[in-house]
Amino acid sequence: MLLKNIIRILKTSPLLIPILGLIDLTLYLIDQLAILTAGSVSRKPNTLLILRIDVLGDYLLFRPYLRAIRQSTKYKDYAITLCANSAIRTVAEVFDHDLIDTFIWTDMYKLSTRPLYRFRFVQKLRQQGFASVFCPTYSRVLVLDDFLAKATGASERVGCLTDFANIKRWEAWFGNQLYTRLLPSGEGLVFELERNRRIVEAFLEEPLLAEQPRFNTAYAKPVLVPGQYTILSLGAGQDFRVWPADRFAEVARYILTTYPDQHIILTGAPSEMSYADAFLKYVPESEQVINLTGKLSIPELIYVLSKADLLIANETGIVHLAASTNTPTIVISQGKSLVRWHPYSPPLHDRIIHLYPEYIEQNRSNLLPIAHKFNPESPFPITIIETDRVVRQLDILLKRGVSSQ
Repeated sequence: MLLKNIIRILKTSPLLIPILGLIDLTLYLIDQLAILTAGSVSRKPNTLLILRIDVLGDYLLFRPYLRAIRQSTKYKDYAITLCANSAIRTVAEVFDHDLIDTFIWTDMYKLSTRPLYRFRFVQKLRQQGFASVFCPTYSRVLVLDDFLAKATGASERVGCLTDFANIKRWEAWFGNQLYTRLLPSGEGLVFELERNRRIVEAFLEEPLLAEQPRFNTAYAKPVLVPGQYTILSLGAGQDFRVWPADRFAEVARYILTTYPDQHIILTGAPSEMSYADAFLKYVPESEQVINLTGKLSIPELIYVLSKADLLIANETGIVHLAASTNTPTIVISQGKSLVRWHPYSPPLHDRIIHLYPEYIEQNRSNLLPIAHKFNPESPFPITIIETDRVVRQLDILLKRGVSSQ
């Protein structure tokens, strides 16, 4: 998280532009040295590299269109490689192995901070000899997306016109020169799933229908779970997204009292154990309260999600996992990145339900005119969402689940 904050400061402070430029130049020179020392490389025909160096949520809203690439007229007979951040490794290798021939994994943060790691990785990437590279990331990062696309040496390098969220305009201008084709995806804010559809459609030059995120849960790894349960996901990538532990505890006590057959399961990454500890001070672990924080792989988490009656979560990656398992979900959100990342469109909008500050709720039928006020940041604190709103919504979803059984 410290590195993310440093990067954000570098990108937003005019006074630090010279430092940002020096970092860009240093990483570019490292790449050039790696290319020069990679040796002679023969380009392999009919090979496509999909370059997607970002985090789990980004990948989850891109992966529904992998099948379209795999089955497309142009690339159906290509050997397709995915180069991605190691954070998504288990998702891609378990659930997308039938669409991708080869995987190359990297650590996106080490690429930016460890020169020797980057040098070795770029050498390896160059030596693969890809004929084509496709970088579908809309909010490009110069030193990750653009530099690496160029470093492949592919004769066809396709990227996207960017929105400058993660890149300065002068960086974007330089990065644009490193591609052979840049794809438009329309101006303004759209939901990321739709943005990815537009990008892949432009890349394939074939009409593409909208797809919903979904997992083949037959590939999920089974875990012993109770018959009925609600998942509480207590953490988030940024503290300002985290709803207080005492409010989650109040909701949990209501569930256990009102729905005696329900269990509570806590989930989260190992780094989120502090949120579970804070919660358990209010509602101790018991036969009905099970703490799985830090204990589940992503394939196991997907299994647990697929069997759950309900997920209650902060605005974070698990929401997109739940959308892919069709799990009824309540998302507690202060509205950051409104429209681009949430709410979901039909048919998932009545299963993945966001609870927003009242100002957003009043404009729910037409969010676009106010979305700019929440991109990139929201003016509201997460604490503006009261527990009674969560309770009312969980009553609707849990009773709906009972009536459908």
